Amino acid sequence: MTVESTPERSSAAREAIFSAATRLFGERGYTGTTMRDIAKAVGILPGSLYAHIQSKEAVLLEIIEGGVDRFNAAVDRIDAMSLAPEPALREAVREHLRIVADNPGRTLIVFHQWRFLDDDNRDRLLEKRAHYEAFFVRTVRSGMEQGHFDQHLDPKVTVLAMLGALNWTPEWFHPGGPATPDEVATKIADSLLGGTLRRP
Repeated sequence: MTVESTPERSSAAREAIFSAATRLFGERGYTGTTMRDIAKAVGILPGSLYAHIQSKEAVLLEIIEGGVDRFNAAVDRIDAMSLAPEPALREAVREHLRIVADNPGRTLIVFHQWRFLDDDNRDRLLEKRAHYEAFFVRTVRSGMEQGHFDQHLDPKVTVLAMLGALNWTPEWFHPGGPATPDEVATKIADSLLGGTLRRP
């Protein structure tokens, strides 16, 4: 007797595959993880993986793209709120930390392992990353134009410094630690905005 595949079974299998791949990519890196490793972690034969996924790179792309889409959706929501520049940046920092806290290991893959994608997929991801950066640049420029931020700032350099600090958070933030994501985000925003963006 054969067990028929159902949408529920297929969905559960894909979820298990992506969960295992995320853990293994985090522990061993993309190049250090084989399809056999993923299959072993899930408890299926290597050939059975292809009933659920197209390739190892397709798994990496879906992990990274899903993460980048979450960050972009967050700043798009903030854009729609029509907040003033400083509150908008503070809300973006909070949303960034909330996404990081949801799964720091997965976020590290999103931030660092996109380099292993092929040219077309990498270009696609870089375009989406540029959308996220553009929100910050646009908001800083708006703050400068409105007189809230220092007129001598270089918006691009300022934003790269901000994102550099934010993108380092999954290296040290622990969801089970004494501070909540929002508490940490407030401290980061105070440091970045109070020390860098506010006019004297």
